[in-house]
Amino acid sequence: MVVPMDPRQSRRTAGIGQARRGNLGEVTKSPYPARAMPPVQSRQIEVHLFRRRNRRAEFLLLRRSGDRTLSGVWQPVTGGIERGETACQAAAREVFEETGLRPVRWWALEYMTVFYKPDRDVVFALPVFAAEVAWADTVILSHEHDRYAFVSPALARRRVLWDSQRRALAAVHAEVLANSPGAAAREITPRIAGLRLGAPPPTRGKTRVR
Repeated sequence: MVVPMDPRQSRRTAGIGQARRGNLGEVTKSPYPARAMPPVQSRQIEVHLFRRRNRRAEFLLLRRSGDRTLSGVWQPVTGGIERGETACQAAAREVFEETGLRPVRWWALEYMTVFYKPDRDVVFALPVFAAEVAWADTVILSHEHDRYAFVSPALARRRVLWDSQRRALAAVHAEVLANSPGAAAREITPRIAGLRLGAPPPTRGKTRVR
């Protein structure tokens, strides 16, 4: 909305902002100092692992260990992008480090997770991936998590903490599981297949829970 400015106010604020005339009337700059927008960083990834048999799909959730922040929270695979890595490389590495799994298919979703951290005044933009694992694959947890569970999409949406992760689960269904026209274009399995991932994490000996 353009608000005409009182000429007397223009003289009073001449040292702060300059008035200018446009087609719709006289407007001024804000009297407050200009401030740059918060920086946007993309240094993390999020991967939603699932398995399916016939028409049944289950998502893998991991529970954060007791010695970590947000302990006891259920989540998908998350992690940082290391120096020199692409987001795709980071996603494959984090999945292997946190679960010991080697998914058979991968997709880079059109959906991205975006959130703001007020304590750092930073906006984070996370590439989100979906990956399919074999039904009988064994999960090997790292020290970061103490439990895991394959659950239905509905239960996964109830268990995760963040609304952005619920939206990501919905995006996996819409973009991948529902066989959308863009699913083939978003598949990145050949890009991931040649990566070397090293040794799996040591076994924790924890049991799966429902």
